[in-house]
Parts: sequence; structure tokens; C-alpha cells
Amino acid sequence: MASVLIAGANSDLGLETARQLVRAGHTVWLGSGHTDRARAAGVGALFVQLDVTSDESVAAAASAVGSLDVLVNNVAELTEPGEVTAEVVRDAFEAGLAGLARVLHAFLPLLERSAAPVVVNVGSRSDPLAEAAVTMVTVQYAKAYPRMRINAVELEEGAEGILRTIDAQDG
Repeated sequence: MASVLIAGANSDLGLETARQLVRAGHTVWLGSGHTDRARAAGVGALFVQLDVTSDESVAAAASAVGSLDVLVNNVAELTEPGEVTAEVVRDAFEAGLAGLARVLHAFLPLLERSAAPVVVNVGSRSDPLAEAAVTMVTVQYAKAYPRMRINAVELEEGAEGILRTIDAQDG
């Protein structure tokens, strides 16, 4: 069974993903700056404090987790339509794009020790800014780490499932 970290696990998507993975017998860590231990325990997962805007918090989380096979990077921020100002872009960049890269980079040493490392970066089609950023970062990491399966998925608000998987290894 795999060791899995779900970063940005304070959403319904993150919690349901954790619930399903725990049921399948995997060791699951919920990483969030907003999820409490009781909520994590409610789905049978472990909790690790993870503020994606803080290098120190992300490094501490990597130390706490110890070993990792799968990283679900669900940290991209949504931008409301019509509210794309310079400040919104900057905030989305820090929490979404920079946060995604910060988490992925910090957990690379753990993933490199895995026999079959997997990264799933989650984006949203309802936010074209976040979608493009997640895709861009995913492709660059996939090129740099070809031994790892590094992919992106794009979700649509209200959709029942994943709309599209971007296989970064294929371009």
C-alpha cells in the first residue's frame, strides 16, 4: 500500500479523496493550514500542518511525513470571474502556483525514494488563470523528473468527476 499526502485537504474534494484512499488501505496524510486533527481523524487519515505559503511549514510537514509515494497537490486558488486584479493575481500566485511548486519541491526527496512515485496536481477549469499555472508547473516538473509520474487534472465546479488529465510526460 502507498503513503499518500493530500496537500490542500481542507476541501470536500480533498477529504473525499482521503476517505476513498483510506478505505483502499493506503496511509493518507491530510496537509492543510485550515483542517483540524479531528476532521482528519474523521476520514481515518493522519494530519500534518501545511501552510503552502510558508517554506518553514512545508519543510516541517515533509519531515513529519517521512516517506511518500503519492502527492496530491490540491492547492490552486480559485479566482472569481471579473475580479482579476493585480492583487488577486499576486495572491493566487503565492497560494496557488508558488504553493504548488513549494510543496512539490519540498517533497521531491521523499518521492525520489519511492519505487513508483506519483504526483497529481489539481487545477480547476472554472479558473483559467489557475488552470494554466498548474499545467505549466506540471509540465516543467515532469520534464525535470521523468522517472516520476507527474500529471495534472482539471476539475470543473459542480462536475461529477475529472474532466481531463494532462499527461505531462507526453508534452
